[in-house]
Parts: sequence; C-alpha cells; structure tokens
Amino acid sequence: MKKLTIILISFLITSGFANYKEYKNFPEPKPTSKGQLIFQEMGCPMCHGHKGEGNGFLAQGLEPRPRNFTSFDQMKGVPYQSMYTAIKDGIPFTGMPSFDLNDKQIDDVISYVRSFLTENYITMSTCLNIPQVVSLENIDMGGKINIEKDRPELLSTSMKAGEITLTPNFAAMRKVFNEKNSKLARVHVKLTKTNQDKKKYLAIIALRINDCIK
Repeated sequence: MKKLTIILISFLITSGFANYKEYKNFPEPKPTSKGQLIFQEMGCPMCHGHKGEGNGFLAQGLEPRPRNFTSFDQMKGVPYQSMYTAIKDGIPFTGMPSFDLNDKQIDDVISYVRSFLTENYITMSTCLNIPQVVSLENIDMGGKINIEKDRPELLSTSMKAGEITLTPNFAAMRKVFNEKNSKLARVHVKLTKTNQDKKKYLAIIALRINDCIK
C-alpha cells in the first residue's frame, strides 16, 4: 500500500509539473516580493493554493494534505528550521518535493509563506529574568487590539506608546524548566483584531525563553 501511495503521489506531482506551463496562464496574483515570485515559479500553488490555504488543484490527491499556511494552529509548531528542511530536502512519503534553492531564496520563500498568516512574524530569544520590548511601528494600531498568549501563565504583557513589553514569569518559568528538565520554553504572543467576526493577525511574536541564569 505504501508503494502504491508513493507511485500515486509521484504521478500527481509529475502530471502537475507537466501541465504547469498551461497552469501559469491562469489568473494569479502578480508577485510583489522575491519569495512570492519563487513560490509561483516553483509551482507551489498547485498544492498549497495561491492564498496558502492548502487547497491547490493537486491537494485532494495528497495524503497528508498540504498545510494551511493561514491557520495559526497548523503553523505554530513549525519552526524555521523545519520549513527550511522541507523546502531543501522535501518531506518523505508526502507530495512535498525538494527544491534546488540557495539559502537566500529559501529564506525569501519562508518569509512569504509566513505572510499568509501575518506580515509581522517575529522570532526572538530572551532569558527568563529579562523583559523584551518590541516596537509595533509597522502595525496598524487603530481600533481595539487583542493580545493573545498560548501559555499566558509564563508571560505577562503590557502595551503602550507603539510598543509591547514581554516579561517572563520567573517563578512559573523555573517550575516549567524543573518539570520538563529543559532550559527552553516557547510562548507565542498574537496581536489580533476582529472585523466582521473574522480574526486578523496583526503580528505574531514567537518568544524563546531560556534559562540563562547560572
């Protein structure tokens, strides 16, 4: 069964690239960045869709289905290195092929893929006893902004004057490090707005909190 699945996926990918010349004539967004240009030229929309929703015309024939890049739940556990490896080496036993791109091109594609969820995706590190201040100058601050944290017990936040301060909860972090026998924990902070019952991600901050105290 596994061999049959691999053959089917290979057929779909091969057929897709064979028809890509015709597919390129379909209406599609005009590239506005290097990452978007590469995304289109490499045929990524055939599986991932032009809007990154995982609904390209080959998606139904793939198992597992392509990720929905617009879903925080699907993307929150996918770090940069995993995305880099998937593009560079492909993903075995899926429809994800490898691509002959250099590091700069892969970085451009990853930035573009993240922009499906938000154009402001920030990854940063700190020690558990050091607050971080993040500028929000590129974000539309008009209207009500919601601050969401996937692990609120580990981090407190305050926002004022175009910036947000992230302060690790020292006692809670120490407890996590001891329980997990680890010196690293991750917290995602999301700045969102809701318009007509649809959530819009203004920014996502992926904060890596390290036990740097000796």
